[in-house]
Amino acid sequence: MGRVLVCVLLLLAGSTSATAQSGGILGEASPAAPADPFTFIIAVAPERIAPGQGGVITVSAGIPPGHKLYADRTFIEPVPVSGIAFGPLDVPKSVERTEPDGNTARFHVEDATFRLPVSVDASAPVGSAIVVPLTIRYQGCAGDRCFFPREKRLTVTVDVVGSVAEQNVSPAPVADAADALEPPPSENPYWRAHRRFGLVGVLAAAFAWGLLASLTPCIYPMIPITMTVIGAAGAGSTRRGFGLSLIYVGGMSLVYAAFGVAAAWSGGLFGGFAGHPAVRIGVAVIFTGMALSLFDLFHIRMPAWAASRIGMKFGGGGVGVFLTGAAAGAVVGPCVGPLLVALLVYIATLGDRLQGFLIMWSFALGMGTLFVVIGTFSGAAAALPRSGPWMERLKRSFGVLMLAAALYYAAPLMPERILWLSMGALLIGVGVFIGGLDGLSAAAGGYDRLRKAAGILCLTLGIAYAARFALAGAGVGGATGSPAAAPAGIAWMTDEAAALAAAHREKRPVLIDFYADWCAACKDLDRKTFSDPRVVAAADRFVALRVDGSDPSDPEAKALHRKYGVVGLPTLVFIDRTGRIAKTETVTRFIGPEGLLERMGRF
Repeated sequence: MGRVLVCVLLLLAGSTSATAQSGGILGEASPAAPADPFTFIIAVAPERIAPGQGGVITVSAGIPPGHKLYADRTFIEPVPVSGIAFGPLDVPKSVERTEPDGNTARFHVEDATFRLPVSVDASAPVGSAIVVPLTIRYQGCAGDRCFFPREKRLTVTVDVVGSVAEQNVSPAPVADAADALEPPPSENPYWRAHRRFGLVGVLAAAFAWGLLASLTPCIYPMIPITMTVIGAAGAGSTRRGFGLSLIYVGGMSLVYAAFGVAAAWSGGLFGGFAGHPAVRIGVAVIFTGMALSLFDLFHIRMPAWAASRIGMKFGGGGVGVFLTGAAAGAVVGPCVGPLLVALLVYIATLGDRLQGFLIMWSFALGMGTLFVVIGTFSGAAAALPRSGPWMERLKRSFGVLMLAAALYYAAPLMPERILWLSMGALLIGVGVFIGGLDGLSAAAGGYDRLRKAAGILCLTLGIAYAARFALAGAGVGGATGSPAAAPAGIAWMTDEAAALAAAHREKRPVLIDFYADWCAACKDLDRKTFSDPRVVAAADRFVALRVDGSDPSDPEAKALHRKYGVVGLPTLVFIDRTGRIAKTETVTRFIGPEGLLERMGRF
């Protein structure tokens, strides 16, 4: 009797248009959302750690069969705790998969273990129990259905003991905490690249970077003069020349390595914020500035008074030559300055002092290779290429690499269309720079022809990216940005109350599309289904409502998700002309035009 009275009162109030039906008829309670399929367990080994000693916190992610976690949207961030220092997070390997929209992404598809090195401060009081909180942000999928971004808060306790003998290695797993919705930050991109190539690969790249730096106009012409000044070029014996030049390079290398340690120490202060958008933007701005310096818009050099005092020769002998090399390392020239700053910025984002030392040491050894060769062999200087315009071209090539690095680090923050435009502009600039538009004579050699061919290729690719940007802006080629702005042809409403009121007034069914701009299958729906002329025509019989879930913290979107029982995207909900939700027609993954038309035909 009470239920009948409630229905009568609701009908008299005419509230069908303003009240949503989440499970069937108006006013029914929303179904309970299914549990999060992903689990996380935290442990520390050893549980008891002596002051000054270290251990490892492990976070084990349980991924059910058929599910996957986005690698670049899974982020584990330690909360700063007094008495505990954190090392860089060791992230397990991921696999590349093609998403429904045709783009590729990397995923964790099996149970994955993340390892976070920790060390107890030497001053930590013995007998204390330090609680270490970790924040875990992640987003997963099952098939072509995306779950909302989630956040978990886990804690683990480290007991501080008096000696290493009291430590044990029995981990204590801790279950995960309650969920909360937050947008997921990206993994630190600098460590991601570092893991991809390994320490040996990074050191080899730093050596090559230094070797190329020695060929710039500020260094290359001065190498024979420098070796003559320190006495290596005229030492009279190969052994003495090799020794003096090696000592000179050793002094220079030590200074550069000290720069690397300082950069890593300062960068370590960023901690888990190295992947923060502000840090990405800062790194991109620095790389862009260094590129402009290499293009001679301005110069980075030490003040003349300081360079003259530091760069003096410190007498003869091994100690004097070593100090002269150290002074040369401290004097930053206008060509090497941008290269040095860019490398130090990279080291700062890694935040590892040992690796900062090794990377800068390798860079200095690469830059000092020609010093050792010319100082050791008396005829080496005459055998090397003469100074010329090629050195300026090399310097500007470094500038192009700096711009490419800036674009690489800023890319995750850029809308897709703007990224295409930026890539097109960069490739067109490279094509012009390397001679794609230069004329060739009939007597041109193979090098000139190869350079022009490479320039034409870059110009072609650049124009293609620019055309892709223009065509996407004109609505050709499908939706690429937010589906709400996609020119699919369906007249989407964005106000739920207004949409339900219109449906009630006009006795029309409702089609609700729950989407987000991070949902690949949602973009696929826009490109292949909602843009189909037959679907557009059929949608005229419906009140079409679109709910944007791009920001999981949006309270209005969260309320609608709860109201309609939406737990993942994409989700299409149908409401018939009487105001009832057709639960059996709900779509929770990509559906093609034929399948959607079949469902729409039932209303």
